[in-house]
Amino acid sequence: MATYDRNTEGLALVHKFADQVKGRTFLLTGPSPGGIGAETVTSLAAESPALLILVGRSPEKVQTVIDTIKKINPSVKTKFVQADFTSLKSVRKTAQAILDDPEITKIDVVINNAAIMAAPFELTEDKLELQFQSNHLGHFVLTNKIMPKIIAAGPGARLVNLTSSGHRYAGVRFEDPNFTQPGSYTEFASYGQSKSANILYTVGLNKRLSSRGIRAFAVHPGSIVTNLQHYIKQMDGAHLASIMDEAVQKIAGRTLAEQRAADPYKTLQQGCGTTLRAALDPDLVKEEGVFLQNTNLTTDPKEVKDWATDPELAEKLWKLSEELVGEKFDI
Repeated sequence: MATYDRNTEGLALVHKFADQVKGRTFLLTGPSPGGIGAETVTSLAAESPALLILVGRSPEKVQTVIDTIKKINPSVKTKFVQADFTSLKSVRKTAQAILDDPEITKIDVVINNAAIMAAPFELTEDKLELQFQSNHLGHFVLTNKIMPKIIAAGPGARLVNLTSSGHRYAGVRFEDPNFTQPGSYTEFASYGQSKSANILYTVGLNKRLSSRGIRAFAVHPGSIVTNLQHYIKQMDGAHLASIMDEAVQKIAGRTLAEQRAADPYKTLQQGCGTTLRAALDPDLVKEEGVFLQNTNLTTDPKEVKDWATDPELAEKLWKLSEELVGEKFDI
């Protein structure tokens, strides 16, 4: 059995599982230059996928990623579809464009990679809490609406939801997901809720799709310096120090300095490794669990919290998500 660890690089996995890449269609959200998403799709390009569908907010930014893909492999077809995950109207328009596109006959792998982290409190135009909508509800709507094209790919299709060790900070606030209770909002309580939701959504997808031979996995890529730290970089030093120390203590049980020493930042190639194993390794379905970190599945309760994998909570989240977005999805 192959061994994988925190140093396993995405490109090595793309080459190893080349037969799972060649001729297949991949959809990825959040392909910003310099991020894990861009590193994921540029790695996939090396083994000739049929089509890479890049779902992002900025055509100009994504064009630089498309240019990189073309340099790596001019034969790879790419398609950009614009989406703003803070707007359900935008997400529904994106989904419809994908469903209506005759060139997209099926989608073999969906990688829900887009995310924001530690944003200040804000309600979106849909009156939903910003991080919960951006990180979970937007992907819930997009993925469920394009499901006919995922099912068309048949057995072996995959869904990969990017989560985080940050899920260990907090579970889903089922009674108050929008933090309406005064004083309840903190940047990491919100982020933790959204990342727990990513894993619970994965559990819900497996319940509905595994009988068709389609599987979903949730992955924690590790700590990588990317634009995900956008909001953190804008915080004043004292506030940042206090929330980071508290968050790391809650998530990892040690100080920020101890955590950095024990778990140094990964490179982008190491960061996309876990995503690509979840997307490509056909033998992964023989192992137990839905949560991967450091390129391996784990069910260790210290690493993945029960509140993120409980099947009953997964069903509760599915229903709550349907209520919040105002649409039912019978898959």
